[in-house]
Amino acid sequence: MIVTVALSVRSATIDTIEADLVADVEMIAADLQQHDFSSAHFDTLAPRLGGYAYIVGADGAVLVGATPANAWRFSKQSLPGSASESAALVARADGFAHAAKPIVVRGQPATLRMGRSLATAQDAALAAAARGVLATLAFLALALPTAALLTDRAAAPLRALTRAVSRPGQSQEALDRAGGRRDEIGALARAHLSIARNLAESAAQLHRLTFDDPVTLLPNRESLMSRLASALQVGESIALVKIEIEGLARVMAGLGQRQGDEAVRAAAARLRKAATEWALQASPPPPRGADAPVFVARISEAQFAMLAPGVASETAQQLAAKAIAAFASPMPLGEHHITLTMCAGVAVSPSDGDEAGALLRSADAALEAARAAGPMSVRAAAADLNRIAYGRLRIEEDLRRALELGQLEVHYQPQIALADGEVSGVEALVRWRHPTRGLVPPGEFVEVAEQCGLVEPLGRFVLADACKLCANWAAAGVTLRVAINVSTIQFRHPRFAETTLDIIRASGADPASIELEITESAAMGDPEHAARELAPLKAAGVRVAIDDFGTGYSNLATLTQLPFDVLKIDRAFVRDALHSPAAHVVVGTVIAMAEKLGFESVAEGVETEEQLDLVKSCGATHAQGYLFARPLTAEALEAWYANRMVARLRLVTQRGTSPIIEPSRRTV
Repeated sequence: MIVTVALSVRSATIDTIEADLVADVEMIAADLQQHDFSSAHFDTLAPRLGGYAYIVGADGAVLVGATPANAWRFSKQSLPGSASESAALVARADGFAHAAKPIVVRGQPATLRMGRSLATAQDAALAAAARGVLATLAFLALALPTAALLTDRAAAPLRALTRAVSRPGQSQEALDRAGGRRDEIGALARAHLSIARNLAESAAQLHRLTFDDPVTLLPNRESLMSRLASALQVGESIALVKIEIEGLARVMAGLGQRQGDEAVRAAAARLRKAATEWALQASPPPPRGADAPVFVARISEAQFAMLAPGVASETAQQLAAKAIAAFASPMPLGEHHITLTMCAGVAVSPSDGDEAGALLRSADAALEAARAAGPMSVRAAAADLNRIAYGRLRIEEDLRRALELGQLEVHYQPQIALADGEVSGVEALVRWRHPTRGLVPPGEFVEVAEQCGLVEPLGRFVLADACKLCANWAAAGVTLRVAINVSTIQFRHPRFAETTLDIIRASGADPASIELEITESAAMGDPEHAARELAPLKAAGVRVAIDDFGTGYSNLATLTQLPFDVLKIDRAFVRDALHSPAAHVVVGTVIAMAEKLGFESVAEGVETEEQLDLVKSCGATHAQGYLFARPLTAEALEAWYANRMVARLRLVTQRGTSPIIEPSRRTV
C-alpha cells in the first residue's frame, strides 16, 4: 500500500516536471521568435535550477548555452518538421526529463534543447513513503491494543467454553452461562450440552448392554467376572454359587418367547428374594458393606450366579439350599403353573481358586456333580471334582484327535443261538486304543462323546466298519448278523435312516445282515419319529432291536406298533435274576412277551453256567456274554470262530450228534 502511494506520488511529480518543462520550452521558443536573439537575452529566459538549456544549429554547433554531459540527443527524424510546429518532444533518461523544439535563429533553423532533473520526484516519493510508514505505525500503535482488547473480550466466552468442554462435569455452570447467550457462542454451547447429554445417555446404554442382562436387568456374566476379579485382586474371600435352572427351555418352547421371558424374570425375582432372606437369617451373618450382601447375576440362558463375600463353604451351601427351596412351589405364569427344578455348585476362594477363572471352573465342576446327583442338589467344589472335570475335558480333546488319527477300533462280541449253539451273529462295540493309556473302555468316553457332539461321527465310524466287515464275511461265505448300537442322539437325527442306508449300501453289505440296536428310551420317547425313521430301514431289510429293554419307560401300545425284531434283556436283570425273585420274574416276563409278539430275545451279560441255564429255561432265543467270549478284534474273532467250528466238528465226530450249546471255554 505504502509503495503504491509512493510510486503514485513519484509518477505525478514527474508528470508535473515534464509539463513544466514543456511549458518552459514553449515559452522560450515563443519569446525567441518575437525578440532578437542574443546570448544575454537567452540566459535571462532559460532556467538554471536543476536543469540545462542550450540551442544548437542545424549543423550541430552550439549557438548559445552549454551542453551538459547527460544531454539527450534527439534524432532528426524524431523532431517536428518545421519551426512553426509548436509540439515539443520530451524524453526521460539519466534522471532527467529532456525536451527539444525546432526554432529559427537569425533566419536559420535551430533546436532549443532543455532538460530538468527528476530528483525532486524521487524525493517526493520517499517523503510520501515516509509519511505512509509513519501513518501506518501510528495506526498500528492505536489499533493493535484496541484490537487485542476487543479480541480478548470476544474470546472470553470461547475460552470459558473451551475450559468447560475440556473438563466435563467441573465447569457446568460456565457451560450453562454460555448456553444462555443469544449469539453463535451460545448456539455452540447449547450444541455441546446436547452432544454431552446424548453421549452420557449412550454411555449409560452401552454400560447396560455390556454389564446388565436385558431380560432380568440383573448383572450379566461380564459384570460378575469383573466383580469377582476385583474382589480376588485385593485378597477378599468370596463364595461363588452357580445355579442352573431346569425347565426354562421347556417353557420357552411350549408357551413362546414372551412367556419364557416372564418365567426367567420370575425365577430371578425368587433368587433375589432368597438371597435377601438368607442374608437376614445367616449365622454368622455376611459382612455388611455399601453393596447388597449377595450379588445376583444371570450368566446364561438358564444359569444364575451368586457372590457372597466373606462366607465359608458351609454358609455358602446354606445360601444355595435357600435358593433351591425358593423353587419348591410351582411358579404361576398367566393361567399356567409351572414347576422348575435346579441344582447348584458352590466354590469358595482361595481354597477352590484364587483367580476368577479358577474359581469359576471349580463352581462348574461342583455344578456338574450336582447335575449328576439329580434335581434340587447342591455340591461343593473339591479337588477330586476338579480332577474329574479336567479329565473329561482331556478325554474330549483326545477323542477328537482319535477320530482324526484313526485310534478308534471296533471289537465284536459273539451272540449264540441257544437252540443249537451256533454263532448267530456279533455285536459291534467301539474301543479306543489311546497312544499312552492303552485300551480305554467305552464307559469312560461314550458319555463324553454324547455331551460334546462327537457321538454321531463315532456312530457313523462304527457302522461303516461293521458293515465293511459284514460284506467281507459274506464274500468269504460266512453269514453272520452284525448288531450295531445306535445312540439316542444319533437316532433322533432327522436323516438317520437315509444316512444309515447310504453307509450300508456304500459298504456292499446285505441290509438283512445288519441289526440296529436302539435304546428303549430313544424308541419310545418319540414314537412318530421312530416309526418314520424305521420304516425305510425295515423296507430295505435291516433288522431292529430294542436294547436294554426294561430299563426305560416302555409303552406296550407303541411296542406293538413299531417294527421291532429283537428284545435285548439288560445285563442287570440277568445278573440279579439268580438272587432276586423280582428280577427273575422280569426276565421271564420279558422273554415270554417277546415270544408272544414274535420277537427274538437276547440275554446280555451271561457270565456263568447258572445264568445260561436260567435264560434258557425262560425261553430266550439268544445269549451273549463273557461265558462265550469277550469282545474281540475282527482278526481275533475270526480266529475264535474258526477254532469254535473245529471244536464243534470234533465233538460231532466223537458224539455223533450236535450239542445244543457249547460255551467257548469248553470248546476252544
